[in-house]
Amino acid sequence: MILKTRIAIGFASAVVLSTAAGAFGVGPQVIYTEVAAHSSSLVPGARDAAGNPAVTTFLSLQELSMRHDGGEWMIKGQTSQGTTLDAILIRGSGKIGTAFAQDGQPVQGGAAGELYDFFDTPVPAAWDDFGNIAFSFRARGGVANRAEKIARVVGGVHTLVIQQSDPALGLIDNPPANSGDETFGNSMNSVHLLNDGRVGFVNTPITNLHSSRYPAFFRGNTSFRQSGISLIGGEVWDSFDFDDCGGTPDGNHWFAKGDTENPNTAIDDILAVDDVVVLREGSPVAGAGTPVMRNVIFTRMLNDGTWFSRGDEANNNDWAVRNGALLARSGDPLPGGETMTDAFAVFTGDRLGNWLLVTSTDNADANLNQVLLYNGTVILARESDPIDLDGNGLFDDDVFISSFQPNDMHLNDDGLIYFLAVLKNGAGTSLGDAFLRMPVPEPATVSLLLLGGLAGTRRRR
Repeated sequence: MILKTRIAIGFASAVVLSTAAGAFGVGPQVIYTEVAAHSSSLVPGARDAAGNPAVTTFLSLQELSMRHDGGEWMIKGQTSQGTTLDAILIRGSGKIGTAFAQDGQPVQGGAAGELYDFFDTPVPAAWDDFGNIAFSFRARGGVANRAEKIARVVGGVHTLVIQQSDPALGLIDNPPANSGDETFGNSMNSVHLLNDGRVGFVNTPITNLHSSRYPAFFRGNTSFRQSGISLIGGEVWDSFDFDDCGGTPDGNHWFAKGDTENPNTAIDDILAVDDVVVLREGSPVAGAGTPVMRNVIFTRMLNDGTWFSRGDEANNNDWAVRNGALLARSGDPLPGGETMTDAFAVFTGDRLGNWLLVTSTDNADANLNQVLLYNGTVILARESDPIDLDGNGLFDDDVFISSFQPNDMHLNDDGLIYFLAVLKNGAGTSLGDAFLRMPVPEPATVSLLLLGGLAGTRRRR
């Protein structure tokens, strides 16, 4: 009954949407889905074991990266092929993409017999300011102890710039007399690409290094910050979270989440930006009267150094901070009389000062209580909103948003939002993952939305 009501709302607003949204269409546009028997489920550019084109469908859509200017994206997914072929990266722009690298295919720039095995998480790809790409992955079938690799792609040419067992420079062992023989281990994450061609990343474990001295944060082959050695705010880094560090392509800004060697383990977890502790366990996240940090869940940094971080406090209520300023917390009011509750799933924004938050609400209807919020004032989308799967301008496909995937959302300066979601039908049965895009409203439409008019109208494109 609830979903039928939302279908009625969708049809009622379809005329307004198709007129106001122009060429963009009704609501979010579909790029890829797992909806069986629909063309959006076909994996573009997939290959079979012999390297021939293969017809297959998406089994999952897992992670999304976006170029800083919004001009390209990379999706990490899984196909319905066997386990030796199923991991895949899809590179695209707008609504069009094709396979970039695939499990079971030869490693570009690799040794004879090397095949892609899987692609690292949570960053499918990273770009510098010139549009060059870096990504990390595991290979199989090549030289022993050389499986983990980072590739840089310039002008379509793949070069392996870091590989497992390469010398890891600039490290200090325990005792120091052992220093100088360290090599990279088999886990490389948080990849970001600098304009000078070096890649930034975190590596663990590190061979021939005492375990108290890794993970380490690298730029190129050389340690940038090291566990057990590098200072932060008068303390010593104890460890880095290998999947929550990053930096800007110009090298001027960076962030790292981890903990220090502070003997008080109730205050040792931190987030540092440019060698300054900006968030600390047990301290208010943005000054007196703001939530007290228990942990940081996710951080993103844009290429101008703007950073977004979300986490929770001791009672599991959530908070969202941009550049040290609190923008949202559990208990904040929402348009229409709802209240944010204790599950923030996405917090991100553009370089123009706009931001997005996916939060749960106190809506009594469990099918309506997750929303996508724009600048704290406008609800752009909601759980159980209908999706125009076939693009005919009507919500007649029995497809709805079930939830927004955590962290996999990007707001570009041009006002387009790219995101991953989970879909369902009107009976509540899961239809799998989807890659969608939608525009934020024009300023005039935002005013109408705030006044309660034209709900669902979308920005022209």
